[in-house]
Amino acid sequence: MKKTILLLLFAIFNTAFSQSGKVYLKNNKFNVGKPNTYMYEPPQGLVIEDNAKANVLYATPDDFSNDLVSLKKDGKRYEFTTKVSDSARVLMVTINDLHKIADSNNDQGYSVLLKTQNDIELGKSLMNQIFMRNYGNHFLNLKLDTKKENVIAAYDALFAKYPKLREDKDAVNYLYLKKSLNAEQGQKDLNAFASKCIEKNTEEYLTLAYNISQGSSKPEETEKLGKEISARYPTGKLEQLFFMRSFYDQPNKTEASIMESMNTFKTKFKDASPESLRTFYRALLTVYLENGQYEKAIALEPHLKNASDLYNDFAWGKSGGDLTTPVKDLDFVVKVSERAMYLLEQRNKESYYPAYKESFNMFADTYALLLYKQGKYGEAFKYQSGVKENNGLDSGGKDRYLTMMDKVKSKDEVKAYIDDEISKGNTSSVFLAKLKEIYIEKKLPLAEFNAIEQKTDAKAKENKSKDLIERFGSTNAINFTLKNLDGKETKLSDYKGKVVVLDFWATWCGPCKASFPKMQNLVTKYKGKDVAFLFVNTWENGKEEDIFKKVSSYITDKKFDFNVVFDSKTEVVTNYKVNGIPTRVVIDKNGTILAYDYSNTDIAAIIDAQLK
Repeated sequence: MKKTILLLLFAIFNTAFSQSGKVYLKNNKFNVGKPNTYMYEPPQGLVIEDNAKANVLYATPDDFSNDLVSLKKDGKRYEFTTKVSDSARVLMVTINDLHKIADSNNDQGYSVLLKTQNDIELGKSLMNQIFMRNYGNHFLNLKLDTKKENVIAAYDALFAKYPKLREDKDAVNYLYLKKSLNAEQGQKDLNAFASKCIEKNTEEYLTLAYNISQGSSKPEETEKLGKEISARYPTGKLEQLFFMRSFYDQPNKTEASIMESMNTFKTKFKDASPESLRTFYRALLTVYLENGQYEKAIALEPHLKNASDLYNDFAWGKSGGDLTTPVKDLDFVVKVSERAMYLLEQRNKESYYPAYKESFNMFADTYALLLYKQGKYGEAFKYQSGVKENNGLDSGGKDRYLTMMDKVKSKDEVKAYIDDEISKGNTSSVFLAKLKEIYIEKKLPLAEFNAIEQKTDAKAKENKSKDLIERFGSTNAINFTLKNLDGKETKLSDYKGKVVVLDFWATWCGPCKASFPKMQNLVTKYKGKDVAFLFVNTWENGKEEDIFKKVSSYITDKKFDFNVVFDSKTEVVTNYKVNGIPTRVVIDKNGTILAYDYSNTDIAAIIDAQLK
């Protein structure tokens, strides 16, 4: 056992210090609260282009940043200067030029441990380095080992050398990771850790105990602890969190109300840092976009991180998500989507952007859909083709690609595309309808089409069943009992004999709310038929009665005819393996799960097939 621990510990130190090139602090000392200069020594023989930049990442449980920093040549070395959060312990760095990651240190990145002045600080920095693996893979395109069992083993090896780290606040990340593999024991370990935090009796540890207790079965104790912390630290971190929650929950925000809240925040907490104020600027951006104030929205961009993402979220939310739903103020929404594309391209021109392809696929899919609705079919197809070239088309994206292609290409080309997709096992009702149309138009034998349809339907059902069993272990829907808006208990089993659609959502989820007008259309369409919609509210913050009021007010104000049920203990969202919202699950009349998806593109087709 000792040998295993020593080998794992060696691997941790090896990642930190044995690098083919080098990145290190210029003066060998990290100055907290100030810009620091770092040196980069490329591996021997590697040519670095003049336009190369350092892609710098740090992450803590409360904060993270990923920025490009210019390199300055110094003989055979380069230097760059950047300021990071005072709580940062590790920098991860890659060197990017305009077209690629020029130096990723063999996909491991360069790690700079910032705080190493004694064993305690060194141990904490090494723990932060383990914590950062997922961040490094996501933001820097690294290939660090993030398999849960191996990450836990790395933590265990580190704790063997630095036992006191097990009681450090950042060890909570290790405990949450263990809980993901063993929920019952993991929660017990977290509860024990929270008790130790309370014994330490400092703001930092008491707040951590409060956060852990959010997942406990004793909400009254959590509420009591929160009030005690707020009373002792009226301008502390937890009170800031409560302030932000209250701000977020404010209905019908206006420019004036947001500015008032931001000024109150700055005065009360004496905090005007860009990171803290971004929440207010994001809210302002939403108001400006909803009001069609394009120039005001543009002016906010310096205050925001990745404004392009926010523009795309707005545009997609307004797009309807399909080819037929009308878009209010279409020209304005297209303009916003175009801005998202522009900012993304500018970001990519500045230096190689590892997340470019993923972002392009999302933004171009939105932009193409909106261009199509403007009747600009050629442009729409061009952008959707770009997504296809990046292998970024999901099932809905493929349907849209086919429809756009049909507007600008010949029937032979369209049929060839459909045939190719079907040969790969990809199909949909849209594909088959278009293929049948082509068979009829070109007077091809319908018996041949019927054979294709039967084969693809059988294959699709087989694949869907396989995917569902892989996810749930069975296609049987798990029964549950939740209270609805009227306070009455609602059981899933009560709806046997009907097709049931579960829509998992939260009031803070923009895409969830953006999809609701279309969901209302579905609710109206199937009213009086053997179909039931249950809108499962989950993952909300706050007391149950406050959540109830907030949800009730939202549904009433928007005049949605929804049967909302409250997953207050997050048991249903857990049982249904939901890892992001909105998620929708369709269940047939016998209680068998038919579909599990993040969009509502095919829900009507699935329901119609069940009602035949």
